[in-house]
Amino acid sequence: MSSPIDTPPPRPSAASRRRSAAAVAVAAATAAVLSACSADPAPAATSAPSATPVEIPVTPVGDQVRWVMDEINADAATDIEDIETHFDAAALEQLPPAQLQEVFAQMQAAAPWTAVGYDGVETEARVTIESAQVTYDMSISVTPDARIQMLLFSPPQPERTPAASWDELTQQIDDAAFTAGVHVREVGGEVLYEGGDQAAGPIGSIFKLWVLGAVVDAVAAGRLAWDDELVVDDAVRSLPSGELQDRPDGTKVTVREAADKMIAISDNTATDMLIRAVGREAVETAMVSMGHSDPDANTPLLTTRELFWLLFGEADLRALWSGAADDAEARRSVLERLPAGVPDLAAAAAATPGWQDGIDWFANPDDLAAAHASLQERARTDAGAPVRDILSANPGLDFGEKWTYVGFKGGSSIGVLAGSWYLEREEGAPVVITVLARADDATTLAAPAVALGWAQDAAAILAGP
Repeated sequence: MSSPIDTPPPRPSAASRRRSAAAVAVAAATAAVLSACSADPAPAATSAPSATPVEIPVTPVGDQVRWVMDEINADAATDIEDIETHFDAAALEQLPPAQLQEVFAQMQAAAPWTAVGYDGVETEARVTIESAQVTYDMSISVTPDARIQMLLFSPPQPERTPAASWDELTQQIDDAAFTAGVHVREVGGEVLYEGGDQAAGPIGSIFKLWVLGAVVDAVAAGRLAWDDELVVDDAVRSLPSGELQDRPDGTKVTVREAADKMIAISDNTATDMLIRAVGREAVETAMVSMGHSDPDANTPLLTTRELFWLLFGEADLRALWSGAADDAEARRSVLERLPAGVPDLAAAAAATPGWQDGIDWFANPDDLAAAHASLQERARTDAGAPVRDILSANPGLDFGEKWTYVGFKGGSSIGVLAGSWYLEREEGAPVVITVLARADDATTLAAPAVALGWAQDAAAILAGP
């Protein structure tokens, strides 16, 4: 997310996907700005940037962009009342006005800022802003009543040289500053490519494939229907990514709507609603039936809310979970001790990678290829009829016209980045391409286009000229 966990990579050409970050991305802005600026404060600029300013359109989001630019270029602290006027209340629940005031103050330290690039629609935009010291991408979106619901300052994505051959791809993986592996397998056939680390690793939100499988199984057994209604409440309310976490108690969505959100925008609250509907044990059973080679690695299966508590809740609970790696019952007892509700997101800024302590979901590339294949088998049944549309709603990346169908799920956490794609073509068997990356130092994974771009390279090499 623009929050610490589970942001799906957006479609490059669809700005609307960025609103999945919602209010919590404001908190991520704090982490991005403070880590970039406060550790080594930039001196005041003596001259304006040399780049030509761009015109900011007169749109709801454009008006807020101009306000933000005025504030980060101001000599005085941003007025708290102004912040409360311009930001949506849900955003301010995640990050209080005083902390936002601090974010703006950090940006003012590198002023003057100039907007030198703009890409957006009526309600959201990505603006490249430049000072004499540094360049940022400012991502911003607004609510229907034109209040800011998401604001994120982040370093621009680096340019990437696509690998034109398997040897070049292997070299890029081996040279990466993080541990990564790329795996390409024909469905029901042979491995076409393996590069880098092929061991089981953390997968973030890709575990939601097993939740989808469990939902199909429940529909097939008559225990659930796609048009059944699920209810948002505090027991299932999680943290973003997603949007259901912002809905009031009692909000109802259908199973199909929850499944759509779980996959397309990686909605964590939708995921936990579906896990509650089918039962934790049903997802664990689906994981086995869908071909996972080591289901004990994910037993008991964490909900997203539980993962957040273990990741940046109480340290002693994290230690208990880590120490019970081979004892499922002991880990279940840890889950019973987790507090109600969700943890304070402010703690995320200081959180360290959890995968080393077993706080994530784990699989190897073959496990994920098997999960994709299993879901496609379920899609051929009456109960699984919506599955192909659900999986293809957000392909994550553009693979070109030679690939006629793309099913996708991605995942991320602190020090974790992963993506797994099921691709079909007119000639040749379907393939599954999986990228798994992990790092002790989460900053080395700050540019997801580098690792996830390897999936595009692999598909292009397979497709040929």
